[in-house]
Amino acid sequence: MIIIIFAIVTEPYTKWYHRLADILVYNNYNHYLPCSALPELSEVEEIVLLHQDVIEQIENLSSEGNIEVVIDSLTCSGKGSIIIYYASKAERKLIDEILPDKTFFGIPISLINR
Repeated sequence: MIIIIFAIVTEPYTKWYHRLADILVYNNYNHYLPCSALPELSEVEEIVLLHQDVIEQIENLSSEGNIEVVIDSLTCSGKGSIIIYYASKAERKLIDEILPDKTFFGIPISLINR
């Protein structure tokens, strides 16, 4: 009983169950960073402009156009991150080979299987 209460109390801070579901059920990766830890939106936009070639490389991993790279500017006002949408485990594996540290040139990313 104490373990259940502990899990319920700590989940909003650790996102442990969310992370577990992302990995085991959805094949997703979310950075779960608070807004205060995200870079300014202008910095994200600048990095994306500087590395359009890498974005094109990632998006071209799928011949069907299943992979999309977008800037998340809605979640945190004035702050940003990058979301990469993909459609299969094989595509995710290829993306992980290009971005092994789960950032896009220092910008936090989320990888979403749709």
